[in-house]
Formats: sequence, structure tokens, C-alpha cells
Amino acid sequence: MLPPAVDRPKLKHVAEQISGAIEELLLGGLTTASEATRQSLGVAMQEAARFRLLRLGSTLRVATEELGRFTQHDANFSARRLTFFLNRAWMLARGIGRAIETVDEKLYDRLTWIPAAQPVKSVDVVCLGVVKKVAANAFVAFEFRLRNLADGQRLTWSTVFPIKSGTDIPAEGYLHLNQKQKFKPTLFLGGTAVTITNATVAMDEAGGGRLSLTESSAVKAGTPFTEWKRFLDWTPAPALERLASHKPGPLDLDTELQEEIVLKDYTIEAPVPGDEPGQTVYPIRAGAMELRGVVGSPAEGKALAARFDELRKSTKEKPPLFGLMHYERCRLIFQPLATFDGTKPNYLPISDESIDKAALLKAMKFT
Repeated sequence: MLPPAVDRPKLKHVAEQISGAIEELLLGGLTTASEATRQSLGVAMQEAARFRLLRLGSTLRVATEELGRFTQHDANFSARRLTFFLNRAWMLARGIGRAIETVDEKLYDRLTWIPAAQPVKSVDVVCLGVVKKVAANAFVAFEFRLRNLADGQRLTWSTVFPIKSGTDIPAEGYLHLNQKQKFKPTLFLGGTAVTITNATVAMDEAGGGRLSLTESSAVKAGTPFTEWKRFLDWTPAPALERLASHKPGPLDLDTELQEEIVLKDYTIEAPVPGDEPGQTVYPIRAGAMELRGVVGSPAEGKALAARFDELRKSTKEKPPLFGLMHYERCRLIFQPLATFDGTKPNYLPISDESIDKAALLKAMKFT
């Protein structure tokens, strides 16, 4: 749905600013990029978020992060990642501006991609795995992969913490900070059922839902959960069906065809360097499937790499392995999240490293 008429001139101006800034950056070359350029894109990202242009905002965020790596001469800088997301941001900005100018609601909806949210009075969930994202000197983000205990529906909930300059705590330390709803995200990692009330959920085309909390939401731990096996059966048939019906376009992200999968009877081979700086890949074989198990840079993937090495070298029967799979350059890319060999999941990316309470207090004051 197009924004109210009173907001359209401002939104069109924001879209033009974004596309113009990207064009100036590309015409001048990356050697002319500066902190001011990054800040201007950051302001544009905030404006995009204010108008709920989440797709454009998230694209700008990744482009800005990568530009920051370039200006700081970070070894993890990826030219491929920067050019992809700058190109995507430019197309989105230009398209949104055109949709507003021509009053094309269908085009606007396709570009902004904001699914309708429905209220949820109460839902009981368990956490199967956690995605951890660390952007050095910027933010720490976690995405919890949940299951509705009533019907097994896939749900996700995410939280992001800005990193205060001068603090030095593990990413997992932020999970001990209270949310506005007065709960700590570590609550999802306790192996119990969790009750969420007064939330909203936005459904995706694959049948999953993204939970969002409101000011009146409550999140409480319940009783220990032991029936993990009910969520560990997976077949590739639905994924193949979605893949066959997918119509690729210029705005697609590889992860938009992401699948939650469970591997059994698999083997893990010795790691090799990945496609991106700082990335490590573990070749995985599971039946006829050949996957690339990806581990990020040490700031993000230290715990995952250590636990994956232990799993690879173990002579015991491999436990069920839960993670996310997507398709990239005609390859199956796998992100390991958890194994199930006990009374609760072993969340592979989450470190057991001790937390500096003094540094955590500083982070609490910041957030």
C-alpha cells in the first residue's frame, strides 16, 4: 500500500537522495569514500526505517557496514558483497521513487515487501537454534529459530544490540541484557517452553512467521521441554517444490530461499578457506547431498568453529544437526545452528565464555 499522500514527497526525496549518493560514490570510485559518505548512507538508512522501508533499510545497512570495512582497511572487506548490496539499494531506491511518482501501488508493494502482521494473543514456543551476527564496532544481532508447540509452525524472533565503543565483552554477553519487556534473551536458551503473549506475527510465503514484540508483550519461561524429536524430521520435497516454482529476479537475495533442515547420517570433512575473507567452509555429505558448512570470521564464528571441529573428529554416532540451507552459485550452503544429543539443544554458535560483569554494566547503560 502506498504511503499517505502527505508523506509521498518526503519519501520520494529520500529515495532520490539514496540513489544519488550511491551514484556519486560509484562515479568517484571507492578511493574517494570517506566517513562522511558512510554517515550520509547511515542517515538515509534511518530515514528508510522511519518510513518502514525495511527491505531498503536492511540493504543499506549491509552496504554501509562493508563500506566501513573498506575505509578502515579491514581484512574482512568483501568487494563482491559491497557491489551487490550497493546495486540492490540503488535499484530499490530508484524503483520506490518511480512507484511514488507514477502512483503505482503494485510496484511499491513489490519493492517494499512489507507482509501484513497479525496479532497473537498467546503462543508457546521452543528454540531449535540461534543465528549470531557480529558487525565489529557496530552491532550484535541474534535470530532465534522457534517452533510453535501447538502446531509445529516455524517462527523467528530477532534482537539487535548496538556495540558501545570501548566495551570488550563476548557477543553472548548482550543476551543477558533486559529487553523492554523485562526479560533476558537467554531465556530462550534454557531448554524450556517459552510463553509469548500480546505479540504480532508476519507470515512469509513458505509458511513461517516473524514474531514482533509490543510494549504490552510478555515473555516467560515454562516447564522443561523434552520432546525435541518431534521437530527433527525433515524431507527435501517441500524445498524442491519451492525451488521449482521460484521465479528469480534482480532483487533476489540468496537467503530468500532459505530452508530450515535437519541432517542425519552425515560426515564432516576438514575445513577449507571460504569465498569471503575470514570465512571457513566445512564440506558436509549427507546421503546424496553435498553441502558447504559455513563458519564466519573469528569474532562471529569462534565458538561454532571449535564445536564443529569437535563434532567432525568425534568417533561417536553423529547427533541430528539443525541449521539453515540456501542456494548460492549452484551450491548448497549450510549454516549449522544446533545438535540434539541430550536433554536440550547444543546451540553451536553460542559461546560458554565467561562475561565481564563490569563491561556488561557499561553496555547496559548504553542500551
